[in-house]
This record gives sequence, C-alpha cells and structure tokens, in this order.
Amino acid sequence: MAARTRTRPRSRASRGKPFFKHFRMDSSAVAVAVLAVIGLAALFWFVDVLAALADGRDWLLRTFGFGLVIIAGLSVAGGIAVSKAQYEHGAALARRTTGALALALFLWGALGLNEAGWRVGGVDFRDATLGGQIGQDLVSGFLGKVAWLSLGIIAAAMLAPGTTLSLARNAPRWAETAWERRWPHRALAGAGRFLVFAFRRPGGGTATAEPVIGGALRERLEGAAGPAQEEPPVVFRPSIDPAQPSSPLGTGAAVQFRPPGDQPAAGEVAECATPEMPPDGELVEDAEPQQLGLDLGGQTNGWQLPAIEILNAPQVSASRKHDNAARAQLIVDTLASFGVDATVVEVNEGPTVTQFGVEPGWEVRYREQQIRDEGGHSIIGGDGRPRSERIEVSRTRVRVNKITALQNDLALALAAPSLRIEAPVPGRAIVGIEVPNDSATVVTMRHVMETKEFQDMVRKTKLALALGKGVSGVPVVADLAKMPHLLIAGATGSGKSVCMNAVIAGIMMNASPSDVRFVMIDPKRVELTAYGHIPHLAFSEVIVDMDKVVGTLQAVVSEMEARYKKFAAMAVRNIETYNRHPRVLKKLAYWVIIIDELADLMMAAPFEVEKLLCRLAQLARATGIHLVVATQRPSVDVVTGLIKANFPTRIAFAVTSMTDSRTILDMGGAEKLLGRGDMLYMPTDAAKPIRIQGVYVSDAEVERLVEFWTDARFRELAPETADDLLTQALVEQNGGGDLSIEEGDPIVGRARGLALQHRHVSPSLFQRRLKVGYVKASKLVDILEDEGILGPRGEGESREVLQTASAEEPS
Repeated sequence: MAARTRTRPRSRASRGKPFFKHFRMDSSAVAVAVLAVIGLAALFWFVDVLAALADGRDWLLRTFGFGLVIIAGLSVAGGIAVSKAQYEHGAALARRTTGALALALFLWGALGLNEAGWRVGGVDFRDATLGGQIGQDLVSGFLGKVAWLSLGIIAAAMLAPGTTLSLARNAPRWAETAWERRWPHRALAGAGRFLVFAFRRPGGGTATAEPVIGGALRERLEGAAGPAQEEPPVVFRPSIDPAQPSSPLGTGAAVQFRPPGDQPAAGEVAECATPEMPPDGELVEDAEPQQLGLDLGGQTNGWQLPAIEILNAPQVSASRKHDNAARAQLIVDTLASFGVDATVVEVNEGPTVTQFGVEPGWEVRYREQQIRDEGGHSIIGGDGRPRSERIEVSRTRVRVNKITALQNDLALALAAPSLRIEAPVPGRAIVGIEVPNDSATVVTMRHVMETKEFQDMVRKTKLALALGKGVSGVPVVADLAKMPHLLIAGATGSGKSVCMNAVIAGIMMNASPSDVRFVMIDPKRVELTAYGHIPHLAFSEVIVDMDKVVGTLQAVVSEMEARYKKFAAMAVRNIETYNRHPRVLKKLAYWVIIIDELADLMMAAPFEVEKLLCRLAQLARATGIHLVVATQRPSVDVVTGLIKANFPTRIAFAVTSMTDSRTILDMGGAEKLLGRGDMLYMPTDAAKPIRIQGVYVSDAEVERLVEFWTDARFRELAPETADDLLTQALVEQNGGGDLSIEEGDPIVGRARGLALQHRHVSPSLFQRRLKVGYVKASKLVDILEDEGILGPRGEGESREVLQTASAEEPS
C-alpha cells in the first residue's frame, strides 16, 4: 500500500479562504517590489537632482553596472520565497538559493564580457563593461572564465537537476549523431559560403577593404546591386510527408538548380548563390563542397539520400504461445528416454525459430565389485548374499551423431513440422536444435538499418547490405564489396525476389548515383521493371529482352577492361586506390550487376553466359563491379561447377530436395527451411551456413523509394548512361552487322541451305559457318522453325531438321 503524502496543516486563519486571495496578496507584493525597482532605476539612470546623488549613481554604475538589475531580481525572488514560506523546506531552499546565486553570478559575468557604446550619466560603458568592475573581474583571465562557466553548470544542476542530468547523458549520443550526419561539416561549409557571398562585390570580385558584410548582403538580397546573377541560385522547398506514396518524398529541404534568370516562384526563398557552377549544369564529383553549393545528406555533388522514415516502421513482435522452458525440458526428457544424456544450456529465440543449445552429457560405464573386509573375506549382507558396490570404469562424451540421429523423434515429441540440428554450432561446444516458432515475426528493413551493426558498416562502404536477423535475434549485415559476388537460389515463393529487392533498396538508401550504378537483367519482365527510371541505372533501361543479355554482359566486360587500363595508367591496383589518387579528376562508381533469373539465361545461351559470368566473377572485383545472381532452379546445368566456384558467397532459401541444397551449399539443410524469408547464408569466412530470417521490403516501400530518386529536383544531376557501350557491344556480338533480319535477306537462304545439309542444327553452327552473332543466329533458327524446316527445341539448343537434305550448297 502506497504511503500517504503528508501535507502541512493550514492555520485557522487561512481555513476556508479561497486560494485566489492568497495569490492576489502575493501578486500585489511582487508588483509593489517591481515598481520600487523600476523607480530606483529611473532615479539612477534618468534623474540628475543633486550632484552628490549623481556621483553616487555613477559610482554604482561603474562598480556594479547592470548587475544592479540582477541584485533587484534576487531581492524580488527572496521576497516571493519568504511570502510563500519556503523557509520551512530547508534542503530545497538551500539548493535553490545556491542555484539562484550561481545563476546571478553567471549572468553578471556574461554582462562583464560585453562592451557597448552606451552612456548613462557620467559613465561610458565602452570603458566599463555592462557588468561594471565586478562583472569584469568575474571573467578576467583564463581561470576566471573557467570559474564563470562552472557557475553556469552549477546553476543548471541546482535549478534543473533532472534536465541537466538528461542532457549530460544524451549529449555524447547527440554529438555522435550530429557527426554522423555531418552537421558540423555542413555548418562550417555554410559559414564559409556565407562569408564568401557576403564579401563579394555587387559587380563581381571580392571586397578587400570594405568591412560592410551586412550592407553587401542586404544589397544582394534586395537585388539592387549590379546586373543579374550569372550563377543559378539554390532554392529551398518545404519537405513533403514521406508516408504518402504519391509525394516526392523530400526530407528536409530539397535543392533544385534553376537556370540563369529564372526567378523563384511564390513561397520559395532564394537562400544563396553558388560561387561557381560548371557549364551545362554538370557537377564535378570530387570538387569541394564550397564549389558546388550546399552539402546535403553527406553528399558533395548535390544528391540527397532518402531519410529512414521512407521505410516502414518496425513491427511489434507477436506474442508467443509456447513455453521455451517446457520445450527445453521436453527435449532433455526425450533424449534421456533414448539413453542420451544431454542438458539444455541456453535458449535463443529468433524471429522464426528458437535455437536450443544442447550440451552433450557423459556415457559412464560401471562394474560391480564385492566389498571385502581387512582379511580379504567377502562381507555378507542381511539377505545372506555378498555385498557389492558399483565402481566407475570409464567416462566418455556422448557422441554428437546420437543426438542428430534422433531428429525425427524430437520433432514428434515437440509436435514441430520440421527440425534442423546444427551439430556443432560454429565456435561453441553445443549442439543447436532449431525449433520453429508458432508465429514468425516480420523483420523490417528499417529495423535492421537502425542497428549499430549496420551503421558501423555504412561508415566503411557504400555497398552495405541489411540481410536480416539470426536465430538469436542478432542483426546480420554484410558488405557486397567483400563478398565479392552473391549467388541466391530458392524455390518459388521462398523469398528470393524479396531478398533481391532488399539488396537493391539497401544500396539505394545509402548511395547516390555517383557512387553506385546498377545493371539490371530481368528475363521475367516483372521483378525489376519498377526500377526502370531510377538515376542509378548504368544503362537507360532494365534489360528484359533475351537478345540483349549477352551483349549487356559483354558491355560490362568492356567496362571492366577499360577500368583496368585506367588503373595501369595510374599504377594502382583497385578502385579504392584509384578514387583516392590525387591525379584522378572523376571518381569511378561501383557497378552492381543484378540478374534475376539465371536459368532463363542458361537456357538461351549457356556457353556465352557462363563464359562471361565467370570472366566477370574472376576479374571484376578489383574494378568495383560486383554480381548478384538469383535462380529458382539450382540444378547442375544452371549453377555449374565453374559458376559456383567463382561465387563463394551464397544464399539458399527453401528448396524442394536435398540435391538442390547440395548444389547451392555443398551440404543439406535448405530443404528443411520454412520459406517466407527463412534462409541459409554462407559467407566467405564461415565453415557452415548461418540461418537468417531475411528482411521484408514491401512493394509500397519500393514505390516510395523509386519516387524519391525519380523526383524532378534530381533530373539535372542524373549522370550519363553507358548506352553507347551497350550499343557497341550488341553490334560486335552480331558480327558488326544489324540485329534485325528483313524479309528477303540473303542470309536466310544461306541458313536454309546449311540446315538442309545436316540432321541437327543449333545457333552455334550458324555462328561459326555464317559469321554472325548469337542473337542473329537465334533469329535464323526461329525463322527456319516457322518455315517447317526445323523442329521444336529439345534437349539443349539442338534442333532436328525435318525436311529432306538438299544437294545445293548455300550461296
């Protein structure tokens, strides 16, 4: 029962009197005191009655300065405290009195730091500070200023202890956040641009001898000085709520560059003019922030990164219906019933499964030994038999395979649809039994991106990936540059496409188009087409036409070779060293190649696709080109041994058989996954895969993110695409000719005659004999199939010739 609060009993005289009477009396007393102080001030400042009184007034002002107002304020505060009987609370009155005195001295010292051109009576405050001689003495010297600052801290601690303690605790975190968001850098850059802007003459140049910052600034803002501005101004627009899907999703102030002479619209404020802008609106990537205008979101080229609020907020975990303690005891009892000694030493509850850490016990062997007396004779018990005792002969650990062999029995006892046993857990002396939860918790991308692990990763790389949460609830993040390539496999509906969206969205949240470019290949035409207009694309479109896939990969190989030539010219080894080189004027962006369905590519052109993918996987890492390849059919004809050897980092979602799991991971386990984002992550530095519940990125989040990057304010900043490189690669792929085949083209007759001389025909035969590219050879096969000369596709790319062989040679 809570203790009752004791209050001071009211006197008989005050009983029954309403509260407003006491309040009116106190207010009257305070009003009289304030009027007296005002009258005294008027007497000192404005009335010269007697010379003696004027001399005394000047001495007071010269000695105390405006500290007289502080003394008057302390007097009024003391009167109020006495009228309210604050003396009955001794400790509180002492604390508040100490705080009030410290605050008064702090304010008095602040007055002592200021000199003004005021004159009252015979006192000139240029000689005597606003705080008088006392205020000046309070802040004299270094030690005096330290003591003055200490008085401010003491006053805050005494008068507002709770607020002061909260500020002291949160100040380091706020400082770290400000440093991460580059607020100090932007403040210094803004101050520098303000000074440059203020000192610029109206007609151009910089003021050298006119210290009229305010006048120059006022003239420029009023537009009354000189000709029109040559530089496009930076216009601030209010931000729009990112929660609305149709909004441009600007966070903070959006920056837009206007052409010269275009005035801001109504409601917009011209903040400042950029000192120098490159021609045609182009931006130099490695220029200083002072040369490029405002530094927004940590970018130096005008880009602004989206705020974390653009993603869905973390969801509250669903309540669990199971009892982990009861399930742990059930595991121990089930193992004991089969003669296996084990103990559950830890329980790690994750979003999808709960891992029970089982420590194997001991297998102890005993033997019976008779008890003998000192003479060596057996001791007879009460039942007439010799007495004996059990003696331990040996003690060995329970073998791990005895626990793993009982997997199905444990699933039956726990009424679980499936179990996965990790024996042993890497780096731990336990066996992990992973039991599915009754309900899975959705792991949002924002929740993982707000963790310390991901923030530390973002500081190191622009290719940070938020993968999900492990079985113990710990966030799992990775660096794509360290992987350096990623292979994703899983059955339909297991979460593969969501993982691809999470990879793309995670990079777009932390990297601008000048940092990372995407090359997206989507044979299914529905998964990646939402990103078709983002400025991050290296080419101007998402590649969906199978005829362009080989040419696209060849264009990426050409980009890789061109980068190696640049590295050789600068005598550097990789993209990080190249971008830091002092002679480099334009930094290279990372390229991320996204391939949504590898099986379709391998069916269309297995030889070319495998050759180009392996070449990129072997050589492209140093040039900043990384591959993210996904497939829903991880068979050996799709994920070949050569491809798998060059993709050391892999992610396996739920698959249909252990054979598919072995194809992607070289071990079983993926066939026991639960689906819906449940995956096994095999990093390069791990001996066994890690079970993760992948992050979920909804279609609405992708739509908001795409709308942010395709907003009109970024249109002038969009970098150039590499379409010329793609066009050149497509032309070279088809033997230097046109990709199209018109009616009556002679090459069709040559292909027809060549086909009639063989029993089976493939596009590769036309490539070798007719000297054409793969795309054109495939079109020739389709034309001959429509004419009835070739049969339908069978195993591989070989087609059966249906008509009788002709004797004529192709022209």
